[in-house]
Amino acid sequence: MNKTLFLPVRLYILIFFLLPNSLVLSQESKPCLSVEDYDSWHSLGQTSISPDGKWIAYSLNYVSGTDTLFIKPTRGDKTYKIPHGNQLAFTEDSKWAACLLGYSEAEREKMQEKKEEIRNKLVLICLADGKKKTIKDIQSFEFARNSIHLAMETYTGEDERKDLIIRNLEQGTHLDLGNVSEWSFNKPGTHLAFLMNTEGNRGNGAHLILLDNYHIHILDSDTVTYRQLSWDKNGSALAFLKSFTDTLFKDESHILYALNDLNKPQSLKVLDQREMQSFPENMKISEHYTPRWSEDLSTVFFGIIDWEPAEKDSVKQGEKKNENIAGVDIWHWKDDPIQPRQEKTYNRDKNFSYLCAWHPETGNTVRLSDEKAREATLTGNQKYAMVWDKTPYQPQFRLEHGNLYLVNVTSGKKTPVLTNFKIQYFAGSSPEGKYLLYFRDHHWWTYDIAEDKHTNLTGSIPVPFWNTRDDGPLVEKPPFGSGGWMKNDQEVILYSEYDTWNFRPDGSNAINLTHGRENEIRYRILRLDREEEWVDPDQPVYFSKFGDKTKKSGFSMLEPGGKLRELLYEDKLYRQLSKAKKEEAYIYTAESYEDSPDIYFTDNLFRKTTPLTRTNPQQSHYSWGKAELIDFTSQNGKPLQGVLHYPANFIPGKQYPMVVYIYEIRSNSLHQYIHPSPRSFYNITHYSQQGYFVFQPDIVYEVNEPGMSAVNCVLPGVKKVLETGMIDENSVGLMGHSWGAYQTTFIITQTDLFSAAVAGAPLTNMISMYNSIYWNTGTPDQQIFETSQGRFRNPYWELMDKYIRNSPLFQAENIETPLLVAFGNEDGAVDWHQGIELYITMRRMQKPMIMLVYAGENHSVRKKENMLDYTAKIHQFFAHYLKNEKAEPWIIEGMKYLDKKKREREHQ
Repeated sequence: MNKTLFLPVRLYILIFFLLPNSLVLSQESKPCLSVEDYDSWHSLGQTSISPDGKWIAYSLNYVSGTDTLFIKPTRGDKTYKIPHGNQLAFTEDSKWAACLLGYSEAEREKMQEKKEEIRNKLVLICLADGKKKTIKDIQSFEFARNSIHLAMETYTGEDERKDLIIRNLEQGTHLDLGNVSEWSFNKPGTHLAFLMNTEGNRGNGAHLILLDNYHIHILDSDTVTYRQLSWDKNGSALAFLKSFTDTLFKDESHILYALNDLNKPQSLKVLDQREMQSFPENMKISEHYTPRWSEDLSTVFFGIIDWEPAEKDSVKQGEKKNENIAGVDIWHWKDDPIQPRQEKTYNRDKNFSYLCAWHPETGNTVRLSDEKAREATLTGNQKYAMVWDKTPYQPQFRLEHGNLYLVNVTSGKKTPVLTNFKIQYFAGSSPEGKYLLYFRDHHWWTYDIAEDKHTNLTGSIPVPFWNTRDDGPLVEKPPFGSGGWMKNDQEVILYSEYDTWNFRPDGSNAINLTHGRENEIRYRILRLDREEEWVDPDQPVYFSKFGDKTKKSGFSMLEPGGKLRELLYEDKLYRQLSKAKKEEAYIYTAESYEDSPDIYFTDNLFRKTTPLTRTNPQQSHYSWGKAELIDFTSQNGKPLQGVLHYPANFIPGKQYPMVVYIYEIRSNSLHQYIHPSPRSFYNITHYSQQGYFVFQPDIVYEVNEPGMSAVNCVLPGVKKVLETGMIDENSVGLMGHSWGAYQTTFIITQTDLFSAAVAGAPLTNMISMYNSIYWNTGTPDQQIFETSQGRFRNPYWELMDKYIRNSPLFQAENIETPLLVAFGNEDGAVDWHQGIELYITMRRMQKPMIMLVYAGENHSVRKKENMLDYTAKIHQFFAHYLKNEKAEPWIIEGMKYLDKKKREREHQ
């Protein structure tokens, strides 16, 4: 029996209008990207603006193509392109620009295969007419501050010597100096000092060129080695070392030369330890410390180092010296640091120099650091050395502690300042050297050097200055930070969670400059003039702005009178604000997930803004996803956020697979543009173009529960997204790298929500990982566990149940999710045996796990062929388990070692 379905007339009309629109939409829809299309994408590199504000420079780095440096005017269409250009610099008068010229990736690979040295060229560009001059074999270059000269250093030749070419930019002439070992312009650009070390040492010496007439003064010459040339801050004084030998000692010592009157180059001041009875015994002036003048030119600071006596021949005639010694390292429980760390720091330790002060007018020298208080830095006015003695607290297992002393550089008097202090929380000296700044007991403090007085700056402010968001294991939290000092040490700039504050060093007159707390907008100061050590309150001060919950960003300006002017604040990511040195001209970049980063030009008040670039214009021909914020609540009741990226070809009403990418806080990346790349393993745009949703939930932590914290945050976030109905709940994958990989492997022990998981270099056994070594630095992983990311407050033997509870390895029997793990077999961050432990366990349990091991790779694969392989395998893995596509053979049966070797032979 036939049944007729009757529909209301209004529904027929609705279908009539909807159906054609859907068809038209389908016909006009843009294609998604193929992997081959990725080659046309590029990323915006470093940007800069010329001192006069009339030119900008930027680089575009292509996925597969010719990386190119661009120079273009801020007003006008003229553009200069330099393929493979890098390290661009403008002259101070903005008439010239120069850069190094490199090679394509393919060219570099060929040169490396042939074991040829890769030598850059230099390109000099006249900005007025675009004329270029290319000079071969240039390793580095520098413009003189007065814009008259360009110095170019060549590569070392077969005789291990190099040349210095000085070009007069106005005249186009070259002065070529051979056998130059070191060189430097003074700050004004009026003089150039250089050291020569020639073959056979016959022409060695220290020289000073007066650049207006190229007259060369020979400061000193001899048949010994000259080294460690330096100018003072203002370029009116210089210093260098000259070697000498003593038959009673190994190696060389040095004579220190100093000049503080450039008009009298013959008036060198000399420090020769052989003429000093008070010079420390069995020590020498160190070649590993560059001597430097104080700003007031009263003191020269230099380093001393142990001088090893010459060996005496103790072998009797006829006896043979036993040259075979045991190849053994002795790991002792009192070691600080441990042997692997000592190996990493061997050269630094061997060459460690103790700081000394020389006063040329009096001839007096003062030793400022010693075997106990080794590490020394100078206060802003160089009147004191700040030295740390860590010995009372060794061995140290968490944050380094020490006792801080001030040593007077003239008298050598040593004054204690801080005892048993966390060195990480010390912020150093004020620029004028009047105060020290440090953070203790959750508050900022100053120490007035002249008055020997400590002052709590923030104790009376009803806003925390300690980082309330820090969820690490330390009881005493770090500060939100400091923005530096105002001119003349008048005020110090400190950060609360949202705001920037000014404090007088005596604790009075605290001023909130920004008032962002009410609207949850974070303000941070931008230092646009990096040459200045302080912030000038008589000039406008710029701030970055960031909406904590909205993810908006922008800039504000504090006027000299104290008024905060809002300049820009929108739903985009604004950054890289730069100012022209001599004009009120500014550039910044803007981007969103849908808009490729571009450079914008504006004035000091952002009244008129002009786009100067249009990167990745080809994107308009393809479908592109979008990103939106998701608000959710953790299982512990904490409000959290995440970023949900839509498939590029999203059609409402259709369900899609989803990949969840995790690390820690990810929602702040909402507006970051992600260019596609076949070498980027966890590339969100790649998955969006392949028809996946990608979700990045925030994770916050409870101390001693790192794994469970991830579960408590990630699962509610994923479930919140699943409530939209847009995602197929049977096609959800999970991925992460390093700490994110640890969380990935742990989460799948607690839930069957995910159909596949990918973990790059995961921690799997928190106990064995605690007992491992971070081989890249030679330090114990124990410190990471008890002070930072590991988030355990105590060692495992005191929290055994917590370590086991939060270890994926000990929960592996619960895993049902197919897991892909990847490691480099030279991983120096997470020992790849973490992967082996899980692999052996999963294999014994016959759980679905595949481990990719990349030979010769560290914590992340870097070889081109391995990057392409790993990216492709992740895609294939998810395509099979989340899209039901046919599995590649390696997923089903792996690869036999015989087959691997056969494939290698076929590709030889």
